[in-house]
Amino acid sequence: MSNRFVCDGSYEKDLQEYSRNVMEIYGLASETSEREILCMADTGNTVAMKMYADMIFYKKILRKNYYLDAFLLYLASAGIEVDEKGAWQVDPKAYPLAYFNIGYYLLNYHKNSFLQKCEKIDIIERMSEEERYSTAYELALACANYVKAPGAVNLLGRILKKAAEDEAIYNALSPYLQDETQEDCLRKSDEYFKEAAAEGYVYACNSLAVREADIIIEMNEDIAQDDISEHIEKYVNYLSLAADKYEPYAANRLGLFYRTGEIFGSNGKTVIKTHINNSLARDYFYKAVVYPDANSAWAYLNLIKYFYKDYEQDIDLMNEHMEYIKLLNPEVYDIAIDL
Repeated sequence: MSNRFVCDGSYEKDLQEYSRNVMEIYGLASETSEREILCMADTGNTVAMKMYADMIFYKKILRKNYYLDAFLLYLASAGIEVDEKGAWQVDPKAYPLAYFNIGYYLLNYHKNSFLQKCEKIDIIERMSEEERYSTAYELALACANYVKAPGAVNLLGRILKKAAEDEAIYNALSPYLQDETQEDCLRKSDEYFKEAAAEGYVYACNSLAVREADIIIEMNEDIAQDDISEHIEKYVNYLSLAADKYEPYAANRLGLFYRTGEIFGSNGKTVIKTHINNSLARDYFYKAVVYPDANSAWAYLNLIKYFYKDYEQDIDLMNEHMEYIKLLNPEVYDIAIDL
């Protein structure tokens, strides 16, 4: 079956216009550049519409319904309209990177990430689970074909992994799979994850690290099987790829590994103390707070917990880090005040 999402390449002109009128004049993050993006989006520039949607999604612009408004802009950027009956009308005048964002919505809506508790989006509500996965597969495949987007590659890995585990999803995808079996889907998903990780996509790195952790945990519980060094090396390598890009989850996990020997999998943890290194642990905890999110609160907590001597003569630093914890993750703050 052919892919519905075909791009005519006109986005390249939009990208040049965006670069010329925004990036080259105002830079990336200034208020002036952001206002210019809004104005350019009003003219129908598909790249600017995608950037505008990102600004709403990440709550840089005040909205009542952040995720719904961003989703509608991603659709517009991708040249997609969905009528009241749920039929998708596709225009080839599209920015293919927006295909990824829409696919991300279809997979994560009311399940994971920022979208776990987002407002109701009727377009997605009307779609079955199978329709969401098959449409997301088309979108991710189109995105990966048109632009170098490791996020789309990672999305393909997630979709094929689900197809390998779920017969109904596999059947929904079968028109696009060229006689591939569920076992083929699992193998191919692994290839996609590794490709995305090699491109530095931090969430693929984290997923692969969890997979290695699960193997380590299983092997460590079997006292007759102790040759797990290869998997420990892969676990550290995948987390390092993400942590070195200042991804807080990975950096904090790596800090814990070097401080306590803890290795976290999808359903538990184990402890292997052969790599304890307090200096590296401190470095990675601090790396976890360079570009902070809610996971960074755990890194601040771990700094206070495991390197308390750093704070004994610096009460201002203690107060500063406690304030950051409270701001980033109030639940972690409740734990921190009991230390």
